[in-house]
Amino acid sequence: MSPVSAEGHAVVRDFIVWMAGGAIAAVILLIVGFTVLPFGWVLALIAFVGCAAYGAWKFIAAAQSHGDHQHTVEDYESGRVQNT
Repeated sequence: MSPVSAEGHAVVRDFIVWMAGGAIAAVILLIVGFTVLPFGWVLALIAFVGCAAYGAWKFIAAAQSHGDHQHTVEDYESGRVQNT
């Protein structure tokens, strides 16, 4: 599957935001964990994995519930199927 509509691209952007947000939170927690809190760096891993898992779950759920399982991306690009 590939996004062929504005809504599909929004789902992909949402996934990227969750991944990037988790990475930024992990970096911040790493810095705090290595400088202020002993073993606070463990939270960095939890934050990144949690954000990535949630973003992936939302991405897969949206693709399964709203995706077109009968047509290919080529069908949309050639105009054989119209975006609705």
